Amino acid sequence: MDYEWLSVGKPLEVRTCEACVNRAKAVFCTMQPKDILAISGKPGLYKVLNTTHRAIVVESIREGKRSAVPSSSRVSSFEDISIFTYDEDLPLAGVLNSIHGHLKGGDAPTSKESHEALRNFVTEVVPDLDQERVYHSDLKKLCAWYNELNDLKVLPFTDEDAEATEEAVEEKAVEAEGQAVAEEGEAVEAASDEDAASEA
Repeated sequence: MDYEWLSVGKPLEVRTCEACVNRAKAVFCTMQPKDILAISGKPGLYKVLNTTHRAIVVESIREGKRSAVPSSSRVSSFEDISIFTYDEDLPLAGVLNSIHGHLKGGDAPTSKESHEALRNFVTEVVPDLDQERVYHSDLKKLCAWYNELNDLKVLPFTDEDAEATEEAVEEKAVEAEGQAVAEEGEAVEAASDEDAASEA
């Protein structure tokens, strides 16, 4: 995954919804990728509440606890994170939407699953995943982030870029499935030709 630094700007509006407050947590159902932060060295995901020259005030999406993070920390907005593929890099938000659609809103494998299980799962969703540049730690984060956001009913994102990426991922998955079927058909045809030649 490609991480970039978060650009510190003006404070963002904070919104809550009654349905999420019932979970005893402040969950922001109107959140978009730009609102969600991953902070290096800190578990979970966060929403930015305010920024200063020295710190970023954030709130844990799951626990609702607020804290100040030094502006020198490595902070990444979901809007700035992408997934490496053999073609073009895909925005993280669109991939999360694709996982949500693939699982029909169900849970993804947990980070405790084997490396092979995680890689096979993500490759099902993103057939042209760059197998060399996407590491096991990336797969674990992707599934963990998906499960956290899905559990809090944040997914799917309605952001236009995320939806466009989701459509592109789905098209590639269909293409990959069609190619596999075609290759299987060619293999069967080749075997039939060999059998015919042997009988002759």
